[in-house]
Amino acid sequence: MTEAPQRSAFTHFHPILTRPQDNDHNGHIAGTTVHGFFETAIQAFLVEQAEFDLREGALAAFVVSSAADFFALPGFPDVLEVGLGVTRLAGSTVEYRLALYRPGEVDACAAGTVVQVFIERASGRPVPLPEALQAVLVGLQLGQQA
Repeated sequence: MTEAPQRSAFTHFHPILTRPQDNDHNGHIAGTTVHGFFETAIQAFLVEQAEFDLREGALAAFVVSSAADFFALPGFPDVLEVGLGVTRLAGSTVEYRLALYRPGEVDACAAGTVVQVFIERASGRPVPLPEALQAVLVGLQLGQQA
């Protein structure tokens, strides 16, 4: 298991409002739901900051890998924030580092990685990231402490 990343490692945060159905039978946020929170933060960033068209754009982004470590057990009705950063940009691939925080807390409840591959929607083939998208994602690059 890795150490919980500190909040200061991230510059971008996406708010998450938990719902009662997000809890598992033990009363904590289910692991699959945390992965959903991570993907929500990524997609929201792409739409809001990179003007990425999720439904009809020439490009589509597919998650090809994801993993998470858990350090604390949040649950409904916690209000949470996802810290979002980029650790690798290579060709058609983006590797994100994400961490889930309670507001004001320094240590993450969970942290993980998501790897996306961008493809041309028409052909289904991987394509290099467009320069404009790369420029936006470079702004999320993290240092070594994340």
